[in-house]
Amino acid sequence: MPTRRLALATSVVTALLGPVGCIDEVAVPAAEDPIEAAIGQPKRVVLRSLRFEVDDFEQAVNLEQMRKLPRKVLDDLWLLDFDLTESVTVVLDELRALPPAEADALAPAAQNLRRLLNMNPDNVDLEGTQLEELIALSASVGVPPARALAALMQIGVTDDAIPPKVVSETFLDELLGSHPAAQSRQGAVDADHPDGLWPIAARSLPITLGDIVYAFESLPERFGPASLDPDDPNALVHPGFVLAASGITEDAFTMYVRVNLNALPYKGVDLTTSYVASVNSTASQIRDVFDFSNPDWIRVEGLSKNLTISEMTVRVLEDDAFVPGGDAREPLPTGNSPAWGLPPWLFERLIAEMARRRTVEGIGPHCDQYKLATDVVAFEACVDDTGWTEMTTFTDVGNPPPPAYLWDMLSEVAQVRLHDGGLAEGDADVEFTLRDIVIPLDQAAIVKQIKVNLERNPEALIGITEQLNDNADGDADFYYFKPSAGDSGDYLFFVTADDLRKDADGLPARPYEYERPGFFADPELTDKRSSKADIDGDTSHEKVRVAPGDVLYLEDDDRRRYKIAVLDKPSANNLALEVTRTR
Repeated sequence: MPTRRLALATSVVTALLGPVGCIDEVAVPAAEDPIEAAIGQPKRVVLRSLRFEVDDFEQAVNLEQMRKLPRKVLDDLWLLDFDLTESVTVVLDELRALPPAEADALAPAAQNLRRLLNMNPDNVDLEGTQLEELIALSASVGVPPARALAALMQIGVTDDAIPPKVVSETFLDELLGSHPAAQSRQGAVDADHPDGLWPIAARSLPITLGDIVYAFESLPERFGPASLDPDDPNALVHPGFVLAASGITEDAFTMYVRVNLNALPYKGVDLTTSYVASVNSTASQIRDVFDFSNPDWIRVEGLSKNLTISEMTVRVLEDDAFVPGGDAREPLPTGNSPAWGLPPWLFERLIAEMARRRTVEGIGPHCDQYKLATDVVAFEACVDDTGWTEMTTFTDVGNPPPPAYLWDMLSEVAQVRLHDGGLAEGDADVEFTLRDIVIPLDQAAIVKQIKVNLERNPEALIGITEQLNDNADGDADFYYFKPSAGDSGDYLFFVTADDLRKDADGLPARPYEYERPGFFADPELTDKRSSKADIDGDTSHEKVRVAPGDVLYLEDDDRRRYKIAVLDKPSANNLALEVTRTR
């Protein structure tokens, strides 16, 4: 059944003008239950073209109305990039500093991650790793293994093996940074961005209008599974990393927009029933609806000084197999560990990258010699300027670990320790929760950014504006259009996807399933008479100019076909048609 709703046009006309004179009297037809048109039975319909120009009319759009818009519309309205480095570092610091009682309540993998964060030369367990031989070598010369390992890493025995800042930066660069939603966002098409994709700042979470409206609830969807190349069915799929998220949005958040538009709908025909339907006129005039030269065309009230992500649970997946460290310098610069061939979001790859950064950024070339009581050098541990590490024995004191990059040795230790407590390979996925992430907002800057984004892409406002001017009724297949100036002709426009009536959630009430949109001269639909010629700035609709005596053919979205005969005009602003279903 068609829907009948009052909208901006009704409220503005009634509130501001009262009864409207100087136009044809509008008769409201009696309500009827439309039925499917029978084949071969013509029906006369009359379509009216009326305009009511609304200028500089301000309307409020509150949270409830914004939540009726498609999520994609809101999520495409970017506001800012928020650097997460400090937030993640704080969480990892808190995890590391948990009291033992709280730590014991964590899941096994989270407990092991906490141990990794606390790992230092003094408490690390080298058993089951390449560095296990360092224990025997150290003991042979009376040096504690912790001291030898600390010397190798050029740190104190109680200093962090991998500092939380390195851990957080690696998580953000590799885990977050490898997700498509953290790499680019939709924006305006210009010379520097011909595809309309704009880069997102490194280590940052892009904040959108959707995050404000839905209190960050869409983060798990936006940062869930995503193909690295949507055009390639065989492309890798990022598994995503946000499992759950919630935040705080002020209920008073409201946008006020000023509009200039024809507030009346277009009248058209639902071919299935020959019902005279109304098509929302907003989409076709969206580029003229807002006066961007007016600094107050949009304003915002009720926006908090801070956004708060109350909780965001992050998951890091582990590979199903143990990933050994490398044993060769080639290929440069990282060596031959299988870890470098893994996707950047897997824990083993992250650990390898953390160890590499720790080596490259904090360990210089050096050699440490260890002597027996006789002052004879027993063994030597050297790290060169590439991170390549070799331990050499000069007496019969044990078997040194084979040469390798230092990061391969460290990452192997971390991998083994991640499975302490009986965790099998593949069962050590790690989860941790970021809490109370406060995102400061510069309200003037946010409003400016909203304006800039929408001025570049006013089509994103179609949904918002249709909320203000919600006058669609029924499901027209085409509608009657009279140009606003310079052309006194009568046109029929075939509907596009933007014209479809919206449901209560702001989504299209039906799919757009037309196989042959447009108007044709023959029943077989081989001779198209319509085109997308520019009429009043519109180049998206199939359209045709008509006059009494014209006969056209078309097809609806259920593949039924119809003949339209254009009859004599009842008046200047009315068009009479005879609609007959042909098959």
